[in-house]
Amino acid sequence: MLDWLWVRWVGRPRLDWIVAFVITGAHLGIVLITGRGDVLGWPAREQRVNVYTATATVAAIIGSFITAAIAQYAASTGQRMRTLRTHPMQGPQFRRNWVSILGATLVVSGLCLLATVLDTTERDTGGVHWLAELAMALGTVRATRLVWLFGKVIVAGDADLADAQPSAGPDGT
Repeated sequence: MLDWLWVRWVGRPRLDWIVAFVITGAHLGIVLITGRGDVLGWPAREQRVNVYTATATVAAIIGSFITAAIAQYAASTGQRMRTLRTHPMQGPQFRRNWVSILGATLVVSGLCLLATVLDTTERDTGGVHWLAELAMALGTVRATRLVWLFGKVIVAGDADLADAQPSAGPDGT
């Protein structure tokens, strides 16, 4: 069952938005029902803004790692990587995933910076911190996708590198 879900999720980066909304909505529901667990609602404005800023910064740093990974992916010339990039289904799927992850880092940073601007009162009565929580949930889901992609690229690149190693001659040299 989990394998079936994983395969369906990996090929559909747009599902990350639904997952992020469900996570944030479920947390909001729990807070409304129980009156507890609103972690970003507890601190004063200064601390909330620090959390928003830190989240935006982390997303931007991850974005730089993503661009490096995309460059590595695009520069790989081994047979497996070439096959992966030109495969009629997996090639477009990988490109969609890379673009969605890179785009998400911009969205996460933007939403957190927007929350920084909109959160102007000592107690966040307007609920701006939920916007930042949505950004954090999206970032977490996309980070999971990023780890999966990194793993795939590393495995294919390593296998291509192993294939490219010169084989030993008959005398063992």
